Amino acid sequence: MVPDKALKGQTQTIKITGIGSEGQGVGHLGNGYTVFVPGALPDETVSVLIISVKASYCVGKLMEIVTASQKRVEPACPVSGKCGGCSLLHCAYPYQLELKQRLLEQTFTRIGKFTNPPIMPIIGMSNPYRYRNKSSFPIGTSDTAPVIGFYSKRSHRIIPITDCLVDHMINARIIQCITEYIRRIPVSVYDENNHSGLLRHVLLRIGFSTNEVMVCLVINGQNIPGIPVLIDLLKTNVPGFTTLVLNINKARTNVIMGNQTYILYGPGVIRDTIGELCFEISPTSFYQINPIQTKVLYDTALSFACLTGKESIVEAYSGIGTISLFLARKAKHVYAVEIVAAAVKDAKRNAFINGISNVSFYNESAETWLPEFCVRQQNKPDICVLDPPRKGCAAVLLQAVAAIPVKKVIYVSCNMGTLARDARLLTDLGYTLSKLQPVDMFPQTPDVECVALFDR
Repeated sequence: MVPDKALKGQTQTIKITGIGSEGQGVGHLGNGYTVFVPGALPDETVSVLIISVKASYCVGKLMEIVTASQKRVEPACPVSGKCGGCSLLHCAYPYQLELKQRLLEQTFTRIGKFTNPPIMPIIGMSNPYRYRNKSSFPIGTSDTAPVIGFYSKRSHRIIPITDCLVDHMINARIIQCITEYIRRIPVSVYDENNHSGLLRHVLLRIGFSTNEVMVCLVINGQNIPGIPVLIDLLKTNVPGFTTLVLNINKARTNVIMGNQTYILYGPGVIRDTIGELCFEISPTSFYQINPIQTKVLYDTALSFACLTGKESIVEAYSGIGTISLFLARKAKHVYAVEIVAAAVKDAKRNAFINGISNVSFYNESAETWLPEFCVRQQNKPDICVLDPPRKGCAAVLLQAVAAIPVKKVIYVSCNMGTLARDARLLTDLGYTLSKLQPVDMFPQTPDVECVALFDR
């Protein structure tokens, strides 16, 4: 289709019929163009200003809701639609779950080419707010005054935030302390355009079961003044404040964390529990952001495994060992591989803390380690667990799994698109997609975590 550039700047009235992967409403113009409209919901008639025209779709700015959906609610957040998060906050929570279920079905049909994917009803939350245990706040200036908040969608313009409805409530107090610290010392804040200024991000982590709080300052320099003032503010005003760390990031980059981290106060880690297991979490550890739904997710993976205590399991992309340790309690042995050295160190520590010895951690690339490991092992593993990053698994890894051949594959994913792609490849390699359980790990957003079971 040849793009009609004349559409840009026009106002169109359209019917919203679907939902996009980023939570946008989806409709169509009379000429066949698909239109993505952030803030619109299915079954609404809306007036939109066309702001971008691509080869096969347009992007529209919502100007007026002509006919509103009955599922629309008034967002409880004062910066809803301005900051880059919570793109479904204007949607009633039961309907959010319905839309995610629909989006998952569409994705597996379109990308995975599955006719009737075996999707189970999504597992939601009784309280879809205040669930995040990790948050990162950029720090900059607005009208020459320091500002802490979140980036506006698709920009690096900072929207000031004093409290966020999906964050732990303690974050508001920590932001107040950081703001007061900047004012008292004073400390220069980062100017992205000039790559100048010192304080560029603050990363917060909270142990939901322990109430332990970690504050990590990310700076564009080597040292930061006035730390005793900040420590005193945090100790006085933040119950559970446990540790303060400093991360050095002097690169001109969008990556938040640098490679050097120093402990300024406390042990440098916090603890949290998932079920009966305790985990130590460092500033750079990957740890699921929603601890309530994480237990649901891991219990689902455990139920799919149907362990008897005789199974040998391999896990690729094992992180700090959360899933590995869950499985090890019920399996004969778990062999886990992770490319990040710090995560492997954390995983071994977590195994020691929990008294679990039937698990081995390897600091290697999963794509090269797994084929070599299976050649070395006389007894082939019974189950393979995959928990990759958003980009999914490399084809060579899935081919190695099929060549073993593993009887059962359990795939944990936070990206339904790459999961659908990899599910098709596993199916082509001789597996059957038996179950697909979505878990709402990220309420108020279109994202969903899934556990998929593949049987040989």
